[in-house]
Amino acid sequence: MANDFLGQILGSVLGNARAGQQSPMGGGGLGDLLGGLMGGGAGQAGGGSGGLGDLLGGLMGGGAGQGGNRPADLGGMAGLGQGGSGMANKGSALMLLLLPLAMQWVQRNGGIGGVLERFQNKGYTQQAASWVSTGANEELQPQAVSDVVGADELSRLSQQLGVSQEEVSSGMAQILPEMMNQLTPQGGVPDDGDEVLNRGTSMLEQLMNAAQRR
Repeated sequence: MANDFLGQILGSVLGNARAGQQSPMGGGGLGDLLGGLMGGGAGQAGGGSGGLGDLLGGLMGGGAGQGGNRPADLGGMAGLGQGGSGMANKGSALMLLLLPLAMQWVQRNGGIGGVLERFQNKGYTQQAASWVSTGANEELQPQAVSDVVGADELSRLSQQLGVSQEEVSSGMAQILPEMMNQLTPQGGVPDDGDEVLNRGTSMLEQLMNAAQRR
């Protein structure tokens, strides 16, 4: 289910970015999508920018973002969503908060091609090739994330999010293959792939910042 959640968020954000949308909401109904995935509740404010803002505000613990960029402790998010139905749980909250940080990491490390090369250089050529191809993605283990991302970066992210390095590694192990897959829809790295990534990251950051200000 976490992979479905990730795939639909990335598909909507990157789809809007690929289409040249300037607004983070664009025409993709991302607010409605996330509201439905999270089991109603937070997304029931309707379409438009308010629905997703309400959802992210709830995910991030309401007052998160006051006095800094660090979101609220993820432990407080586990009960979001009226009765615990849908995707309202700590795992999906972590994915949502880690996603823009993972996208920024790709940007800082050579973009799509640079990150694929990092995995290849560490012995994960077959996995990286599967993410680019139009077939099924090969699974990535958290240890591979540690090998490629590095302990220092994982430590920084764990401190920023207030979770363990193991949780960050596990989250990145799910995010990175799906992100590479969504950024290479035709089975190869497109010429505008990094531009799409940059626009998508900016859109997601806008949404997160708006939620923090609520």
